[in-house]
Amino acid sequence: MKIDQLTWSSSGKWDGARKTDAQSVQLILGFGDVDMLANEQIYSSLKEDYANALVVLVSTAGEICHDQVNDQTVVANALQFEKTTIEHVQINISDYDNSEEAGETLASKLPHEGLKHVLIVSDGISVNGDELAKGLNNKLDPSVLVTGGLAADGGRFTQTRVGAVTAPQSGAVVAVGFYGEDLIVGHGSMGGWDSFGPVRTITRSEGNKLYELDNKNALEVYKKYLGDKASELPASALLFPLSIFNEDSDKELVRTILSIDEDEGSMTFAGDIPQDNKARFMMANFDRLVEGAGNAAQSANAMSDGDPEFVLMISCVGRKLVLGQRIEDEVEAVIELLGDDAVYSGFYSNGELSPFKEKSECSLHNQTMTITTYKEAV
Repeated sequence: MKIDQLTWSSSGKWDGARKTDAQSVQLILGFGDVDMLANEQIYSSLKEDYANALVVLVSTAGEICHDQVNDQTVVANALQFEKTTIEHVQINISDYDNSEEAGETLASKLPHEGLKHVLIVSDGISVNGDELAKGLNNKLDPSVLVTGGLAADGGRFTQTRVGAVTAPQSGAVVAVGFYGEDLIVGHGSMGGWDSFGPVRTITRSEGNKLYELDNKNALEVYKKYLGDKASELPASALLFPLSIFNEDSDKELVRTILSIDEDEGSMTFAGDIPQDNKARFMMANFDRLVEGAGNAAQSANAMSDGDPEFVLMISCVGRKLVLGQRIEDEVEAVIELLGDDAVYSGFYSNGELSPFKEKSECSLHNQTMTITTYKEAV
């Protein structure tokens, strides 16, 4: 595999060393500021330089370029595979009744023979990531690894952009299918948040809306634990996510609040909040967040026998807000474990898609570092 990693410069061109045969590049994965991606020259210039490539662009809450985390930039990774082929599907969520149906359509339209991995990049505002993952799982063979993430807009939660067959647009969802026995893909997804307070029962919820915990108004309970931070809702909710789990399963998911409704006393989350499940509040621990990123890398490494060529990191906007000036620590923890020879990129997201553990179905995660590693067998 050969890779060009390029950045969009203020002069309106792409900077970076070019190692590929541009005409043989099959896939470009680009991550950038939502306002900058409105400039169609960014998309068109990549299509001009890499005429045969699928150009996938995603808006972010921060761009990862090797060991740096940047804002208001665009980074593009041009991937030239030697033994791997790709297919793709792009839809718009507005054409479907719900996100589960959208996920089923994406999975159904991809050719299934030889399919090894599906990378999903999705609008991060109007798509329910839980339902999207469920739809994909409904139609894909369990042996197919599904990872990816939801686009972001710098933490504004107003409009995100995704595009492949078009310049990036609101509402788009893209599935990229990877085919070939020589492609080796690893994955890992870890958090690092600390739980606090009692375990509570979700006594009233509808989809991704939470109304009651232990038969009490959930928003009032939540405000009590936030203390002074309650006045900063919903922005402060990124610092205090909710852990959701079922006592009959070892699967624990973290959910981030997107909005609150004072009139009805509800909280809307980035994923579904299943009624009768258990919930517990969480808070940040700087060292454990960085450790979690390293653990995600370790998981991906163990699954793929090491020595990755391309490492895709999708981390949550909430982690970026918490870590602040230490944000590059989690990226460096990944590089330290996987080595300097790989090309590293990715973005800060409104949600991450990955199996909870090896050989399990894809799920929506919040507040995690999710890693997908790629290499081709020699």
